[in-house]
Amino acid sequence: MFDNMTNLEILKLLLPLIILQVGLSLYCVVDILKKGVRNLNKVLWMLIVLFVNTLGPIIYLMAGRKRWEDD
Repeated sequence: MFDNMTNLEILKLLLPLIILQVGLSLYCVVDILKKGVRNLNKVLWMLIVLFVNTLGPIIYLMAGRKRWEDD
């Protein structure tokens, strides 16, 4: 699939996904530090967000995020 593409072309193709991944991870880490978490402790959620690629932040937003009604 990528046989005829240069490394620069592949990077240009993947750059939007890389930016989305980094942005989502940073948002989740800042949210964890500012608002707190549910279900697990902060350190564990940060490890999940940072090392489980795209699924980690999505799982955090669905299951670990402290919502305003939880205060």
